[in-house]
Amino acid sequence: MSDGTSISTEAGGTPPAVVSGSPEVRFSLPAVPANVALVRQALAGLADSLHLDAARAADMKIAITEACTNAVVHAYENHDGPLDVTMAVDHDRLVLSVRDRGHGLRPLPSEGDGPPLGFGLALIASLSDEFGIAGGRYGTEVRIAFDLDLEEEPPPLVVQLSRDVPPPPLGVALTLAPGEHAAAVLGRVVSLVAARADFSIDRLSDAQIVSDAIAGAAGAHAFDGSGDAHVSIDEHEHGFDLVIGPLVPGGAQRLVRDTELPGLGCLLERLADELDVEPLPDGGELLRARLAPRA
Repeated sequence: MSDGTSISTEAGGTPPAVVSGSPEVRFSLPAVPANVALVRQALAGLADSLHLDAARAADMKIAITEACTNAVVHAYENHDGPLDVTMAVDHDRLVLSVRDRGHGLRPLPSEGDGPPLGFGLALIASLSDEFGIAGGRYGTEVRIAFDLDLEEEPPPLVVQLSRDVPPPPLGVALTLAPGEHAAAVLGRVVSLVAARADFSIDRLSDAQIVSDAIAGAAGAHAFDGSGDAHVSIDEHEHGFDLVIGPLVPGGAQRLVRDTELPGLGCLLERLADELDVEPLPDGGELLRARLAPRA
């Protein structure tokens, strides 16, 4: 049962409900305007890996942009807060979820000249096959479904706002389930971060190669045994760091070795400016790969 207000729509007028299944992409990041583009790029990478029609992918990107923008504008007033995004293929449809930890549904902004909340939601509903929203004192979640190649009628979509999941750390973090989509999603996100750091075309290409190598190798060494690749992005004045993990003990060095190519050596060692292994209190470790612009 959700805590607070819940609204649902479906093309054709039938009421919706829950989508089960593990998300292919989990994305946590600060709810600030500059980060909306990161979410959009992650979805673009997933759409590419799913070989979606360009027009259909465009509708998805518009919908998730509106959902994230609503959270950025309306969820937090005088403080920073997190934005949780999931993207999952389930029952032959792509389900997108955008959740904030703010003060819930509001029909209009309390102050400022931001667009009214209702306009964005109406646009999302018009673009998607199913749509639902729940809000209350634990935040607001918007869930959007796009049919792919439906072979049978999927269960209806329901949004259930969980109150017991702790908020994520306030930083950019991606969790990517195993699959070919992992490299496409991480590559798109890292490319945008590299562009924001004024990387040259050649250095941006290096960053793309590094992200592909991480996406392909990190899951095998995940501390939680899930096979998921966990990657955080730490932007700073000298470029950015890709922080991979938690990894099993010794997993950082094995991950680096996994990126070795005949005649080229280890890609991470060649292309990253620094590689550091950081031990964790629970016995796991992180691998920090620093990427900086080069003249």
